[in-house]
Amino acid sequence: MEFKICSSAFTDGGYLPGWYASSGLNASPPFGWAEDPEGTTSLALICSSSIDKVLWVLWNIPNSRKTIYGRLPAESTLPGGMRQGLNDLLGIGWTGPAEKLPDLSLTFTLYALDESLDIPEEGVTAAMLEAAMEGHILGKATLGCVYS
Repeated sequence: MEFKICSSAFTDGGYLPGWYASSGLNASPPFGWAEDPEGTTSLALICSSSIDKVLWVLWNIPNSRKTIYGRLPAESTLPGGMRQGLNDLLGIGWTGPAEKLPDLSLTFTLYALDESLDIPEEGVTAAMLEAAMEGHILGKATLGCVYS
């Protein structure tokens, strides 16, 4: 079996419902995963769009969890030690797509890590998270959707 991520909000390659968009409820989508690599201590999630915008930066998801519930609050520190960083729209946590554009796609990448990351809580960008993850990635899984 391979490391995989799924969502009850959409299928891989399917459409992201409007309530996850910033023009809707701007609710973060829910996720689940399975078959994380042996030695996984924590997980991290980055959502990027086909127009080169990062919409979500989330890390230190405990390996004991197998789901992320939707509608996470826009706060840097979450229960269980999870942390959210700064997206490219200068918001903390999830900021959904603002408008429907032709062929706008989103990619959610879940990283399995061999340790929890000790990085600052405030203002962490995807680039900072990626640098901190270097040398600690045991595997990654992706899930894509369209918002158009």
